[in-house]
Amino acid sequence: MANDISIETLDLQFQNLPRAIASFLVTGSEGAILIETGCETCREQLITKLDERGLAPADLAAVFVTHIHLDHAGAAGWFAAQGVPLFVHPKGAKHLIDPTRLVESARMVYGDRFDSLWGDMTPAPEGNIREIADGKTVEVAGLEVTAIDTPGHAFHHHAFVIENTVFAGDSCGVRIDDSGYLSLTSAPPQFHLEHTLASVERLEKLGKKRLFLTHFGEVPDPAKHWADYREVVELNVEFVRQRLVEGMDEESLQIAYQAFQMEQAFSLNTPRETWETLQEINGAGMCADGIRMYWQRKWKEDRS
Repeated sequence: MANDISIETLDLQFQNLPRAIASFLVTGSEGAILIETGCETCREQLITKLDERGLAPADLAAVFVTHIHLDHAGAAGWFAAQGVPLFVHPKGAKHLIDPTRLVESARMVYGDRFDSLWGDMTPAPEGNIREIADGKTVEVAGLEVTAIDTPGHAFHHHAFVIENTVFAGDSCGVRIDDSGYLSLTSAPPQFHLEHTLASVERLEKLGKKRLFLTHFGEVPDPAKHWADYREVVELNVEFVRQRLVEGMDEESLQIAYQAFQMEQAFSLNTPRETWETLQEINGAGMCADGIRMYWQRKWKEDRS
């Protein structure tokens, strides 16, 4: 395997917003792979960016998706339908082969905005799906790609490691700019506090020197990011716990959590444009719901 690889962060310009959703083009000695495809509404933008680099979709040696949420894998089935092998967590594979339930669930969340935000999903041909297990390494395009099981944001979440680089998906939060504001990726229904912290620790202990987030791009100081994100997780999850103990209702909690996030963001002089982008890809109200559901499940389990 070659030690020299090229990594390009492709900005998919989701909803005409810069630095919202990334796809990563990784070129090895024997070809190129894609990590993340973004959603179907971003597909033409991604194809254009590949074309600018002299690549057609079918030229890709493989596509890897960290998890099956639409902002990461909405266009993955289309690439698989072009004959490209698609690597995915075993728990997510069936939902790419038949995305009916995934799309129906998302439509319930986004309502009339679903089509303009995400578009539909092309079912992935089963013969082009490659389930990849935790710790397994595959050799493709002259690269060695290792899957690391990283639940917390979702039960079906992998990070991918290539040489000294981690592609973390949503396991390590959202970081849109250099202001220092980190957004907790706690979308419902699968957010889990302990799993999130364990996944961050697992990636940190790998000791890799480069870290890429799907939202968005390369992190300049991975060690600082992992430490800071742990603090963000604990701070915001505790905020929601306290509001629930006080008896706050669901709608009020969404408002309170958004205000708490705005306080954190603007205390760091986070640009308003960054905040608006965050609300499109990791909205504060949605994240509050995910944390609320975590606590409600936990308290129910503790009582049983």
